Amino acid sequence: MGKTFFDKLKEQSFTIILLVGILYYQNMNFKSQLEEYKKMITDKETLILKLTDDERARMIERNQYLMEQRDKYVEELINKN
Repeated sequence: MGKTFFDKLKEQSFTIILLVGILYYQNMNFKSQLEEYKKMITDKETLILKLTDDERARMIERNQYLMEQRDKYVEELINKN
């Protein structure tokens, strides 16, 4: 019984090695894709943070400009009277 098992194992060894090779290849492929996706996510998060910071700075500048305009207008009104 044991001899038959090893004979069958020898016959199927190429198929087994081939399947192990395919599994190894698929695993390596999956890992590389996962790393690529992680890098893409990190890049996108960095871009989103940069855009948010830029927009925040622009809004602060705009708010400051509008307050200066308001102050000028109020000053002009006060000086008119």
